[in-house]
Amino acid sequence: MSMHNRMRNARWGLECSTSLYSQAVFQPQLIAAAILPLIVSSPIFFLGPAAISAIALGLGYAAVAAAALALQLALQKKPATPQPSDVQSNIRQPISPRRRIYGRFLTGSVIVFGFRRGEKSYLLHYIGEGPIQAYVSFRLDKKPVTLDGNGYVTEDQYVYNGRSRVRILTTRGLATDGPFQAILDAFPELDDPLKPFRHRGCAMVLQVVEQVPQEKIPDVYPNNMPSLQVVLDGLNDLYDPNTGTAGFTDNAGTCLLGEIMNVYGLTASDSDLVDFAAFGAFIDHCDNAIALKAGGTEARYRAAGVVYMNAENEDRVKSLMAVCNADVFIDTQGRLSVRQKLRSTPSIALRARNGDHLSVQLEGGRTEQKKFNTVKVAYVDTNLNYKENEVTWQHAGYLADDGRELVSALPATLCPSATQAQRLGKLFLYESNPDFIGTLTSGPQALDLLDDYCFTLDLSPEDDFERVACASGEIEYDAGQMTVSASIAVFADGATDWIAATDEQDTVDIPPVLTSDVDDVTLDVIVTVELQDNSAPILKFSWGAVGAGTLPDSYSQQVQVSPAGAEDWHDASVNQQEDTAQYGPVADGGSYDWQIRNVASGKTFDYQPSAAPVTVVVDATPPQALLAFSASDGTGKFTANFSTQNDSHLATVAVYRTASGGTLNRTTDLMGRYAVAPGISYGLPITSSAGTFDIRAEPFNRSNIAGSLSGPDSATVS
Repeated sequence: MSMHNRMRNARWGLECSTSLYSQAVFQPQLIAAAILPLIVSSPIFFLGPAAISAIALGLGYAAVAAAALALQLALQKKPATPQPSDVQSNIRQPISPRRRIYGRFLTGSVIVFGFRRGEKSYLLHYIGEGPIQAYVSFRLDKKPVTLDGNGYVTEDQYVYNGRSRVRILTTRGLATDGPFQAILDAFPELDDPLKPFRHRGCAMVLQVVEQVPQEKIPDVYPNNMPSLQVVLDGLNDLYDPNTGTAGFTDNAGTCLLGEIMNVYGLTASDSDLVDFAAFGAFIDHCDNAIALKAGGTEARYRAAGVVYMNAENEDRVKSLMAVCNADVFIDTQGRLSVRQKLRSTPSIALRARNGDHLSVQLEGGRTEQKKFNTVKVAYVDTNLNYKENEVTWQHAGYLADDGRELVSALPATLCPSATQAQRLGKLFLYESNPDFIGTLTSGPQALDLLDDYCFTLDLSPEDDFERVACASGEIEYDAGQMTVSASIAVFADGATDWIAATDEQDTVDIPPVLTSDVDDVTLDVIVTVELQDNSAPILKFSWGAVGAGTLPDSYSQQVQVSPAGAEDWHDASVNQQEDTAQYGPVADGGSYDWQIRNVASGKTFDYQPSAAPVTVVVDATPPQALLAFSASDGTGKFTANFSTQNDSHLATVAVYRTASGGTLNRTTDLMGRYAVAPGISYGLPITSSAGTFDIRAEPFNRSNIAGSLSGPDSATVS
């Protein structure tokens, strides 16, 4: 086929495509033994043995077809996959794999030793491989606690009889750290030279828990032995080739280099095995300040989290590569090197006018089987208490073309930032949805793709097509034909751009901080008087946290009521779903004290008392005055006559009798209270000694609120 026809075919291939695009994945590749002798003997191939090893890409984006090339690093025996038995105690069976912790992270622990001596229990917790930078904070039963200078927990819950009952001692992973000696002092039988502790190079926590009386256990240790969590700054021996020093950092590039060096047992002096200059440049790239939509900046790529050492070595490295768009490969000198995985800046150009193309086939890249327009990225958010969260990045143009949301997931659990997760999501979407895919066959000059797979693809002058392309699969060299063949992908423009105002699409809502510890909450209580169906009054309670505080749903309450000053307490009936309670029946006009307390996580707090007694008032509105009142005498008695208005506040009428012209005393002169009905007059027979008396009447409601006094009217009893 002529060059003209090949270009024409390439042009037609731009119009349509239904072929399946296979996304490049990271996997070890070697070169075929049958091809290798031809390459070495070829007169156009002038690379030495070290350069030949570059053809075998260990973890790279573009790889060479493979079978058996002995690499310098491949000849070096890889460390065996660690077994879970690497984390064990002197007295326990294996229980958990070793782990390396990067950046600032919240993690639980693995108890590797536990024993009781006297009144104290000793628990030795494995945190991770050391040395680590520092312990930032501690949590017991998921609530933050504070330690004094000697490691004793200062929270009131763990203080009984004036003394803290929980102590926490730490080691950052140095063999001479104190907790090991403390446990040996408590258990001298373990200080055996033939059975040394296996954790002297690990970050550990020794938790000492002292016994309390049985009746206080629900208050001090509501969940039995307190569970431990720590927030820590992880590994602090990460080598930075830019400064030549080792220390703590969450720079994802530095963490990646640290994991590679750990996997292969490399040191800072192994410059013949590691391209430290390339890693230094990549570390600077990860440190670039990226603008945020809300203002400010953050480092481009950070890493925080756990890498388990029982995982496959390749998976350990890939977990860190996934959070910083890294491509790890073996360069022309046989060294481990790194570069940006998806890039838009080419290093070489292959042009048709220079005769670089023997054959080019291109077709549309977003195939039905593989295309998607939305990426959901799983990451761990430090602002959400280090919980795993998910953010979305979506390509609006692809969504419009597809007519519906097509979703793909991207796990990046070592990513500690929502905006970084979105940047990774955008790169992943563009990488998986190229504008064009195809194949390229070129002369030996295309072997430069082994150094860098990102190149300029120029089809002019026959076709007006010049784009940045990447070798996305295997690179094959045919020594007999002296041709280089590779699968290629042309990514859409803007793949590596990041404009915060438009690209930062998903805003993570941070919920208000709720207290995670079991602390007492001051309650604001409202007490009202309500009538039951039988008109008997009851006390109704409702409550919430004082001020702007929040009352956790897990808290329950207990309410008690007593007649004022009597200290005769009785439980009220509590409706925990509605935070209400009721007590009754109570006496109309009576006064009552009340008290309320919180119960949370098995801990019962002290009662919060009422500031003043509550007086039962059923009807606070005085009744209207009587319409008429008169008193008449009789033999041995007199009759009080009165009429009332139609008043719903009227319950009784009180009748008073005093000596004629005397002063009324409502307590001593009360003759009685009599039930009345609106609009009805009553004759009330009153027996008494003879004499002339002033008779008065006064309407009352149920709560003893007096109306207007009527009278006096004189009556004589003979």
